[in-house]
Amino acid sequence: MLPIVTYLVLCLFCVVRAGVLPVEKCKLTDPACMVPAFQKAVPLFMAGLPDLDVDVMDVMKMDDVKFDLSGLQFSLSEAHLKGLKTSVIDNVKWSEKKKKFEVDFHVNTSIKGHYTAGGRILILPITGDGQITLKLKNVAVKFIVDYDLEKNDDGDEIIVPKKLDFQFEVKDGAHFTMTNLFNGNKELSDTMHTFLNENWKQIAGEFGRPIMGSAANTLFKNVVNFFKKSPIKDIVAA
Repeated sequence: MLPIVTYLVLCLFCVVRAGVLPVEKCKLTDPACMVPAFQKAVPLFMAGLPDLDVDVMDVMKMDDVKFDLSGLQFSLSEAHLKGLKTSVIDNVKWSEKKKKFEVDFHVNTSIKGHYTAGGRILILPITGDGQITLKLKNVAVKFIVDYDLEKNDDGDEIIVPKKLDFQFEVKDGAHFTMTNLFNGNKELSDTMHTFLNENWKQIAGEFGRPIMGSAANTLFKNVVNFFKKSPIKDIVAA
């Protein structure tokens, strides 16, 4: 169960827009310029850019998630994701020929919300309906975006994101805290918490993608909104 941590594609162009964030303009194919520019922009960008229809991303209000996967029925609602402003950008790779770009970053983050769970998680039965706190340490994320080029109403060229894909790995730990497991049975709850926190890597890998995808969809919506108001000439170096 992994949050999505996933906003940084927005920064790919926000950081180079003069007058919006006080950072250096870069050429798209110059990672030596782009990476430090993104890093400087992260805490500023996380405050949101309402004039460009970019939402606040830290703290992020997550869309509800519901899935039935590998025998586990799980839902997450009223959830908030925290920590994205501390993300560390590792690499930016851009291909104008393929119309594709990639952003690699890592982050420590946490989610709090309401959960329901039933069925089995790996080898153990589970049932619960309560609050969940999930803390993730060193989540490595790769965002991959395919795009087209179009003209806006003023005749300026803009980037139109068409497809988002992502890869992720929780590298250094996940810690689960869930209230009201097994109708409040402390012995069963303690056993489940021990199991979850000892097997965090397998659980995050197997069940994390639906939650990651929810955050990624929020990100992608904001990416599209941003580009509608951001001609290429305004956001990249000549």
